Formats: sequence, structure tokens, C-alpha cells
Amino acid sequence: MTDTSLVLKWLPPTSDGGSPLTEYLIERREVSKKAWQKVGAVDGKTTYIEACSLKKGTSYNFRITAQNQLGYGPAYSPEDVIVAGKRITPPSPPSNLQVADITSRSVTLQWAPPASTGGAELTGYIIEKMLQGTDKWEKVVTLDPSVTVHCIQNLKERSEFFFRVFTENPMGLSAPAESEKVSLKTHATVPSPPTSPLEVRPVGPNSIIVEWGIPESDGGAAIDGYIVAVRDSRKTMWMEVGQVGADTTRLIVKDMQEGHKYYVRVFARNEVGLSDPLETEEPVKVVRPPDYLEPGIAGPAHKDPTASLSLSTETLSSWMRDANMDADIRIYSRSSLLRRDEYFFRVWYYSRQLFK
Repeated sequence: MTDTSLVLKWLPPTSDGGSPLTEYLIERREVSKKAWQKVGAVDGKTTYIEACSLKKGTSYNFRITAQNQLGYGPAYSPEDVIVAGKRITPPSPPSNLQVADITSRSVTLQWAPPASTGGAELTGYIIEKMLQGTDKWEKVVTLDPSVTVHCIQNLKERSEFFFRVFTENPMGLSAPAESEKVSLKTHATVPSPPTSPLEVRPVGPNSIIVEWGIPESDGGAAIDGYIVAVRDSRKTMWMEVGQVGADTTRLIVKDMQEGHKYYVRVFARNEVGLSDPLETEEPVKVVRPPDYLEPGIAGPAHKDPTASLSLSTETLSSWMRDANMDADIRIYSRSSLLRRDEYFFRVWYYSRQLFK
């Protein structure tokens, strides 16, 4: 670059439209003006051009248009203006690179944009990894310049890695921002079961509330949530009736049969799988509480503060199993539905752990 000239470089389009590129058209415009002026044209294999006869200190917009045998595509125009006489350089490294999270097989990195873009628009970030004990860096991913956090998955368990992140602009790569040595967590297993007491009590003629304690061990991976299943004492099949997040240890189960007895079990879940269940030793009978009031009948408010949660959150809705089919069946018909009622259906794969 001089006071009155500069060299523009660019990357080819991601698609040539099914026809080889024949030409690039390069144009410029002073920021204070509306008219575009042709800088020049180069063949479809050339991705740079020297722009001359610029005014020192003047800000310019440039745009580049690719052409194939069918015509011109949409123009690419960087958002950043270019000032004649101002040198464009590779950007500085990403700022404040941090390891945000570590599991047994993944690492999450986060960073801030570089202190300097080098006078040009950023084109992205590049992440590389190196296994401890080797001297070989491997490219992990190229990210858009708007992305400043990324989870690197499927890493080798019980291993140690180094990571580095580059910033990129049309002039090239920055120096890398490098992490300290990252040790993956020890091999994770399923969590231990939720802890006692497992409290189950009716809160209506067709509903019960289930409460439990958090597991003693998360198995080396964070608890994702809990799954609640019930079984009618007269039947052998367990039914999943709800899931809640890791910060919730209660669930109201609706659509139960009044007068029926149910066994209840609760599973903890992490990224590895489900724990063994915490299960009631005796079935719980669904009965109408003595102080229960039918909807619409005025009366004193229910004194159980937990029961009021049944209407307060989406996570407390329950599901009842409708059918069980072989894995090769891809269609299902349900009859005997109530007119004008609305239903939700969901389909999931058989879980050997949940229904064993």
C-alpha cells in the first residue's frame, strides 16, 4: 500500500453456480459520494487487484462481483471502509481466551474480539487443538466472525489438550491466542439414584405430587434433569409421565385414575445416561384429599404451597403412554378420541433402562 494505491485480496465465492468463474469486476466509491467507479477486472482464477489513483486520506468503499458464463452474481462489499494510505495488516489475536467448561469428552472455549482488526473486516476465527505429548496441531473448525464461543466435542477421554484460536481477515491470520493445558475430566458414569425420601401424595382426584432429593454423585458429569415414571399396581408396564430440569426436584403428575394404586420411580440423568431409579416400596393410592375443592367452587385456598405449583409451569405437565409398537412400524392410528378436545402426541424410542 502507498498513499495513493493499495492491493485488494478476496476469497472465491462458496459456489460458482455450476459454471466456472470467468471474471471478477472490482469497483470503488468515495464514502461521501453515491457513484461507483470501475477499478478493473481480473480473470476468474485471480483473487487480487491493485487499485491506483486514490486520494490520500480519503475513505473508500469497494465491491467485488464474480461472473460466470451465465452472468454476474451479487456483489460483495465489506462493511469496513478503507482509507487510502492506511496500511491493512493481519488482525491481532482474539482477546481473553478462556476455557468455559470441561467434561469427560468436550471442552468449551470462549473469547472476545481482537483489539485490532488490522484495518479490514474480519472473515472468521480458526480453532486448533494439540494432544499432550505430540507436536501436531489439528484444525478443529472455522467459525464466522460473529461467533465467540464454541464447544469442541468427541475428544479422547482422560486426555490432555492444548487449544489455540486465530483471528482472520483478508490479509491472513493473527498470532494465536493459546490456552493452558486442559485436562479432561475423569471418565464419567451415570449418576447415582436420586436420594430419599421419595414423597408421593395426592393433590387432587386425578393427580399426585412427587418429590425427591438430589443424587449423592453426578457421575462426573453435570446432572441434566430428572425423569419420572409410574406403573399401575395391576399392570407390568412403566410409563414415563414427565421430565424436569436439574434445578427442579418435584413434579405434579396429572391424568391419573382415581382409586388406582401406582408405583413411582425417579431417575437422574447426565450426558452418559440414566441412573438406577429411586422407587416407592409400596404403591400409592390416588384419592381425593379431604380439603380438595372442585374447580369453580369458592372456598378457602389450599394450604399446601407445593400443590399450587400444578398450574404455575409448563414443566409440570404429564404424559400417558398410548401404545407400544415394534421398531419397524412407522404409522399409528388412534380412535375413540373426544370431540372438540385437543391432544398432543409424541413418539420416542424404547428405553431399556427406563422400562426394565
